Amino acid sequence: MKSRDKKSLSAVAIFLGILIFLIIGLFFFILFETHQVQKTNEQIISLLREENFKEAIDLINKVVINGQNGSNAFLQKFSFLPFVNKEIQLSQRLQAIQESLEKINNGNLLLAMIQQKEDSLSPLRNLKNDLSYFEKYNFFWLENRIYQLENWLSFFGDKEEKNYLILFQDPDIPRPTGGFIGAYAFLSFDKGKISVEGNNIFSLEEVFLDKIIPPAPLRGIGDRWLFHDANWFFDCPSSGQKILSFYSQTERKPDLDGVIFANFNVISEVLKRVGSLELKDYNLIVDQNNFPSFYKSQVQESAKPAPLRKEKESLPLFFKELQKKMKECSLEALIDIIKVVVKSFEIKDLQIYLADDNLQYFFDTFDWTGRIEESKNDYLGVSFALLENDFSEDKREKILKLKTEFASDGEIINYLTISAPNFSTEEKLTENYIKIYLPKGIIVKEARGSFFQSNKNTANLENFYKKLDYQKDEELFVIEKNTIRDEKNKIEISEEGGKTVIGCWAQLSLRPFVLVYKLPGSWKQLPDWELVVQKQSGQKTKFSFELIVPKSIKMAPSLFPFNEPIFLEKDLILNFKRQN
Repeated sequence: MKSRDKKSLSAVAIFLGILIFLIIGLFFFILFETHQVQKTNEQIISLLREENFKEAIDLINKVVINGQNGSNAFLQKFSFLPFVNKEIQLSQRLQAIQESLEKINNGNLLLAMIQQKEDSLSPLRNLKNDLSYFEKYNFFWLENRIYQLENWLSFFGDKEEKNYLILFQDPDIPRPTGGFIGAYAFLSFDKGKISVEGNNIFSLEEVFLDKIIPPAPLRGIGDRWLFHDANWFFDCPSSGQKILSFYSQTERKPDLDGVIFANFNVISEVLKRVGSLELKDYNLIVDQNNFPSFYKSQVQESAKPAPLRKEKESLPLFFKELQKKMKECSLEALIDIIKVVVKSFEIKDLQIYLADDNLQYFFDTFDWTGRIEESKNDYLGVSFALLENDFSEDKREKILKLKTEFASDGEIINYLTISAPNFSTEEKLTENYIKIYLPKGIIVKEARGSFFQSNKNTANLENFYKKLDYQKDEELFVIEKNTIRDEKNKIEISEEGGKTVIGCWAQLSLRPFVLVYKLPGSWKQLPDWELVVQKQSGQKTKFSFELIVPKSIKMAPSLFPFNEPIFLEKDLILNFKRQN
């Protein structure tokens, strides 16, 4: 009996010993596996600390391929152990970030938004939440990334619906923010779900009953300031604010959160990716090639009184079919469309103004808002407008030549020449209204090639406006009240957007416009010279620059091609340093 008990106790002891050994072995195996995950995590954290996203994601993918995911699944069963849970959480967050980024970058996010799927913004929201986990690591870039995600979520209507008014411009009829506004669309984001509906601009003006006196140059083509000419300010936010002000007077829904100025060629680029649209009700097929003529024809017909229209209004159906077509797009096409949108913002074919100051500041960081920029020393922005009633076009290339001379007495003299030498016979006598934006406080020395336009239609407008109780726009009234009319040089001098503005009429193909002016201050104490040149959206403009300094001044070598015309694809910031 005793022998049997001893054997039983011995068996129990052996079993317990094996169990303890297995438990110890398991514990060490868990430690080993946790250490392996920890080593990988530390590598990834090190990469992330230096903002090496690509290398970090490559390492995450390598881990998944090599089977560390299986280790994570095994360790998950022991997540009650604090040291295990810590490494598992970190690893899971990293993989979740990688999955969210993949959905964003491969077009799935945009597809879900276009297809109006519920919770379509989850990749952005999840990415923000997963990144927030890493705040304890004090990555220098993290706060900014979370800030960006918060703003994108806000823009896409994550918490409340956002509605933006897209205004389509025709750069062939130049206006300060790009071109004549011929159509509009409401772009709505409701928790990411996208909807678009649009029409010609004149249908929107039918509900705008206010009688507002237009800017003086526009009075030759109309007695009221309307939506299609509301983009009068070169500073895009100023034009955006004016349009929101006009829209609020219509009492139309939805309430707007911003304005997007879009040159119509952006639609052509989108059609190039999505393919042609069939407008069955009108027996029309619209593609990237015929869209410009379709668009212009629709706008011009819509401008006529209803009984005189020969074509049916098909823009509303076009926008409806475009949204439908995009829902069927491949991911590759959607990725291309995203690239088109980004590129269009970069070259100012798209510009945005947002009523929310935080969002406006956010888009400002990308240089997408078209605002007038500040400059340390010199600034140049030129806007052209073709003001006719018959949809005449101006496709001429404009050439800007600027010469800056540092005089020996410290004065800084600029010589600006504006011309349009390449023209057809019909364009030779084309008259443009030009607004030239210069540093505040410049002194005009001479102007040539400008004139005041005398228009019989505007002669008795003041009495007309008083009789019919037209309203003065307060901002415009202040600008025009303080405008100086220079009879000798045939120019007007005003202030707008923090700049001195020279306004004039010119026939640039008949004779160039030349402006000589003195900049404020002296060059003698300046260590360098900065020039900011902002392009007008949609215009084909070439720019050349020459800097003339006294022989005693030595400038650092520069790669900028002085005296050579360069195409202004986007805004320029030039900086030239002195060596003595």
